[in-house]
Amino acid sequence: MARHARFSSLSALPGAALLLLTFWFPLLPAASAMEAVDFHQAVARTLSNNVFVSAAGEEAVAARRDTDAARGHLLPSVRFDEKFVRTTVPAEAFGLKMNQEKLLASDFADVSNFNSPPPRNDFIATLSLEQPLFAPKAYIGYGMAKVEANAKGQDLYRRKEDAVYRVITAVLDVITARQFVEVADQGLSDAREHLRIAGSLEAAGMGLASDVMRVNVAVASADSSKVTAESRLEIARRRLALAMGVPGAPPVDVTGPPPEFPDPGPPWERGSGTSGRADLRASSLRVANAVRYVRLRRSGYLPEIGLAAAYQVDAEDSPFSPDNRSWKVGVGLTWNLFDGMRREAELGKAAAELRRTQAYHRGMRDQAAFEAAQADLGVKEATLRGEIARAALASAEEGVRLLTSRYENQLGRMVDLLDAQTALDGARAARIRAENDVRLSRAQRLYASGGLLSFVAPSEENGKEKIR
Repeated sequence: MARHARFSSLSALPGAALLLLTFWFPLLPAASAMEAVDFHQAVARTLSNNVFVSAAGEEAVAARRDTDAARGHLLPSVRFDEKFVRTTVPAEAFGLKMNQEKLLASDFADVSNFNSPPPRNDFIATLSLEQPLFAPKAYIGYGMAKVEANAKGQDLYRRKEDAVYRVITAVLDVITARQFVEVADQGLSDAREHLRIAGSLEAAGMGLASDVMRVNVAVASADSSKVTAESRLEIARRRLALAMGVPGAPPVDVTGPPPEFPDPGPPWERGSGTSGRADLRASSLRVANAVRYVRLRRSGYLPEIGLAAAYQVDAEDSPFSPDNRSWKVGVGLTWNLFDGMRREAELGKAAAELRRTQAYHRGMRDQAAFEAAQADLGVKEATLRGEIARAALASAEEGVRLLTSRYENQLGRMVDLLDAQTALDGARAARIRAENDVRLSRAQRLYASGGLLSFVAPSEENGKEKIR
């Protein structure tokens, strides 16, 4: 009786798993309502919608506007001013009257005309121009702004590569997770077939009840594996939406074949292959800018020369009835001879900043070389694991076929068949993972060398944010 109760409880496991799946499936989005994209569409959506790419693009735009502002310090500055003045201040009243050309000889007859003048009105319109002639700080600053804009453009290009690499990983995750669901379905189908065979033999009096119980447990385990695989597929689809920048990250499926990437070949045939990385180019540009920053601080010892000109209209009654027109033009020189040692301190700070930038750039080069070597080893390892996984799958399939035949002919044990089935399920999953690992490792090698974006989206190669 106890054995029968235990057998009944074990037999109910597949039914319980089926009930769990029935409860779980309504929680998943309907396949017909789910958006699906192919690989190239996913990349295009990522480059246009990813928030981090958009933020880097705005930084590049801001850097170009900084360049325009820095160039403005080298161009003429033209201003127009209009103001109204009413005063009884003696010196100002006398000056306003003189600017209006209304000074009379009778004004000098009485000193009270100077000491206690009546209120005086003046509408003053001035058009002024300033033009730097020798401004070392402005010249160097403009050059620094252009270089920084180029560096920001390289940052944007690398950020696009980051986003593309993440979406490639997400696409391969979706494909892998979906193939795992198919493997789980296949494993469940195989387990149910084993249950059918074991049940038939037991019903004919040629099998064991323990074999049926073992297979029932295997079916329940296959059901559980399928639920786990479908949950992971749902997460992978939402991760793809997040990488693409879809608001709310709803699940997005992948259509079409998986992306393929070229075999990078042996490392000794191509060298380290990191010179194309945009982040290294950006770092190199900032080292050059740090050198310019030292020059900028040294320029504080030089004078600045500029041209100034103005045209002025004075009117007592209204701005539209001028009384006098005057102009002035001149050249000025400004030379800071001593500023309390501030220039020396700033020059020392600039030299320290140069050393910091050089050290950081050297560290980035070393890190890039390490990542390239690591990616080379990853490609080699993934390729070998793919070959091993294919051979292991063929062996596992043959093993299950032989053990199934032996069990049907009462020459084998169910426990051996179930062990072989477990090995086959693992070999199927290992082959899927190995094949996608080969693709991912090749994409990672392109990413480490800086050639991923130009391979996936060649049009972006001409869109590098540079100041010509």
